[in-house]
Amino acid sequence: MIKEILTYSIAIVAIAASGFFGWSAKEKYTKTTEERIILEGENKNLSLSISKKDDEKDTAIQAKDLALDEQAKAGAELESAKSKGTEQANTLDAVSGDLEAAVAEKKKIDASMEALRGKFPGIELEEVPRVVKDMEANQKKLVGEEEDASLVKKRLEEDIAKNLAESSRIVEKINQSIKRVEGNTFQATIVAVDNDWNFVVIGAGEKSGLTGDSKLLIQRDGRLLGKLLISKLEPNTAVADVEPGSLRNGVALQAGDQVILESVSSN
Repeated sequence: MIKEILTYSIAIVAIAASGFFGWSAKEKYTKTTEERIILEGENKNLSLSISKKDDEKDTAIQAKDLALDEQAKAGAELESAKSKGTEQANTLDAVSGDLEAAVAEKKKIDASMEALRGKFPGIELEEVPRVVKDMEANQKKLVGEEEDASLVKKRLEEDIAKNLAESSRIVEKINQSIKRVEGNTFQATIVAVDNDWNFVVIGAGEKSGLTGDSKLLIQRDGRLLGKLLISKLEPNTAVADVEPGSLRNGVALQAGDQVILESVSSN
């Protein structure tokens, strides 16, 4: 009976022990499983963290490269800015020089304008070009008229020279009527006059003793009227210009006026 009780007790103890160990093993397995799950979660989180760190590292490397590029660009821009600054400084110096030259030129222009105002009193500077143009046109007109007048005078002299030979017989006849005074003084008669051009034709020439250097006096009724200078000399006639400023005021020369040498020659 006791034996059976012990056996039964041992069996109960064994069952209890078996149950206790089974429960302990289950609890330990459950705990281990939970710890493994937690560890896997931590590992996963750690992997994610590592991957994130790698991504952050790559981003940081890219940011660094970008920063280096930006630094290089900034350096290049700085050098370019320095170069432009130097160029602008040189340009400023050149502009300053040009400005000084322009100021000096303006002073010259102002002085010229003042001089123009003095030359054209009462005339606005805007009108000066027109006035100058009118003056130039008038000058050209006067020059043209003078040239035309000179041409007319030349033609007249040529016509007179052509007629000198024809009138030589008349001149000879007039010369024969000229009285010689004591001392062999030359005397001749003016046979033609052009008071517009201030020249005369004298009825005497080289045969009468005239030379190209002869200086003559004009007389009328014993009164001195002016002086003549020989301009063209022929054997029996001569053309002479009235010496400027020598003719008496209000006097007009005429054919028949007498001509004598300014310096009397003697035998």
